[in-house]
Amino acid sequence: MADAIFITHFILLLTFRLCSGGRDIALQDQDISFENENADPPEPSDHSLSFNTRGQKRFKCHICEDSACSPSNVCTDAIICWKSRVREADGTEYVSRGCYKSEEHKLLMCNKENAQNLDQLKRRNIRGLSGGAQFSVECCQADFCNVGPYPKLEDYSTNADKEYYAIKLTFAILGPLVGVLVVGGIVLGLLAHRIRRKRPRAPRRNKLILDSEREPSMLHFSFSSPASSATMHPHELRATAAGDSTLKEYLDGRSLTSGSGSGLPLLVQRTLAKQVALVECLGNGSSGGFGGEVWRGVWHGENVAVKIYFSRDEAAWARETEVYSQLLPSRHDNILGYIGSDMTSRASCTQLWLVMQYHPLGSLFDHLTRSPHPLTPHQTLNICLSIANGLLYLHTEIHGTKGKPAMAHRNLKSKNILVKTNGGCVIADFALAATQDRLIADRVDLRQGTKRYMSPEILEQTVNVECLESFRQADIYSLGLILWEVCRRCISNGVALEYALPYSEWLPSSTQEPSIEEMRNVVSFDQRRPPLPNRWHSDPTLAGMGKLMRECWHGKPAARLPILRVKKTLVKLAASDSRVHLPLD
Repeated sequence: MADAIFITHFILLLTFRLCSGGRDIALQDQDISFENENADPPEPSDHSLSFNTRGQKRFKCHICEDSACSPSNVCTDAIICWKSRVREADGTEYVSRGCYKSEEHKLLMCNKENAQNLDQLKRRNIRGLSGGAQFSVECCQADFCNVGPYPKLEDYSTNADKEYYAIKLTFAILGPLVGVLVVGGIVLGLLAHRIRRKRPRAPRRNKLILDSEREPSMLHFSFSSPASSATMHPHELRATAAGDSTLKEYLDGRSLTSGSGSGLPLLVQRTLAKQVALVECLGNGSSGGFGGEVWRGVWHGENVAVKIYFSRDEAAWARETEVYSQLLPSRHDNILGYIGSDMTSRASCTQLWLVMQYHPLGSLFDHLTRSPHPLTPHQTLNICLSIANGLLYLHTEIHGTKGKPAMAHRNLKSKNILVKTNGGCVIADFALAATQDRLIADRVDLRQGTKRYMSPEILEQTVNVECLESFRQADIYSLGLILWEVCRRCISNGVALEYALPYSEWLPSSTQEPSIEEMRNVVSFDQRRPPLPNRWHSDPTLAGMGKLMRECWHGKPAARLPILRVKKTLVKLAASDSRVHLPLD
């Protein structure tokens, strides 16, 4: 406000010094009334206030400092007359009249009259000073033309200031927010791009070509283009992806990540079905020993086994997934390697996948029935020892960060054991596996499992279903039957017996699965066990194996050997046989 007052008084003082006209002419001699603000002023001689200095005319003007303008002085020899109104920031207004005798004053102080419309003219001629003051100066060129009403100062700044403040506030709030969002979007986009680049991409289409000049077992892969797909030969077998992955957070949101070794992380498993190409069906529930279908697939150029459950078997799939991913935290040489689980849809049918390591020799049952050559004592003990090692790992509780609870398999049989290329075996199919916590929390259905391999106490429904040791003893019974199957195919004195299923000679059908009643009659009521050939007595290794079998399938569960004793007996037999060359630990 002080600045505005100072500038206003400076202008007025300068005006008084410039105006040296006579002061003896009274206002009443001019026949002009200052009391009437509506009185028309004299017609100016130049409305445009052109700034042409050639031939300028001099005028007489009123000089006063109040609205009544009494008394009034007269300025002579002026080039322009003016009247002004000043409004302070607090609303106080001042009015005055005067004259300019210098062209520079007219250029600096007079309002401009070249606006395009009246509103623009008014806004343009109302100018501001520091501190919020406003002023307007109207100039004219005629004798005593600066009479009449003073310029009006309408408030053009209030709404504009409010709008300007609102705009500034909006930009102050939204500006940083938009900037952060833009930068965050760019960063997320770059991270997503890097993740997509690092993610291993499965081939969209794998073509399995069987060359007519090669053996049927020699297969190779090639990547086909759309142009070459139209010229596919009739002997080519296409391996196509199964479908879209639909795996969600299963097991109540618990992570399926399994620490050091047993399976892929859950986020990787969610896309597993898209990356696996199914090539050939290896078996189904009736022939392959599994609850669903088993396929050989290709995943990143490697063969994998895909065990496919259907939606009706979701509980078994979920249980086996839980066992592999949570209860078996680390890999074991004699436990089937687990890659991951996934849910997918094919032909409007939901499929539940278990992707595991592939073993081309198939199950122990297939190996014993299809192999044209009998087993040597080295091969026999290699198979038996590897099964015992795997079962020992399951039955034993391990403490520590990579520990595991003690478990019982509950469905041990030759079809659930796979043969590796080095002659050893791995145990598979953990859909019925039980731990002590599971036995207490859930009710166990004793009718589940393979009836032929059920122990007498399970067939008679007398087993303690809340005790894990009872089911571990039942596993030992099943192990004794598997050892019998293997040793029948072992050559001794140049002779080996044909493969036979346990109890096949006392059952109506040697191929169909017997009922619980049939097995109860044979095992519990008749007290029968698979027969031991007489020729085994002449071979120390097979004789020792026969004794071990009888101790495993004993009718009383408590009389059966623990799995550690079974392993030590096998190690002793292998060490005493010169035909066996195994790394014994």
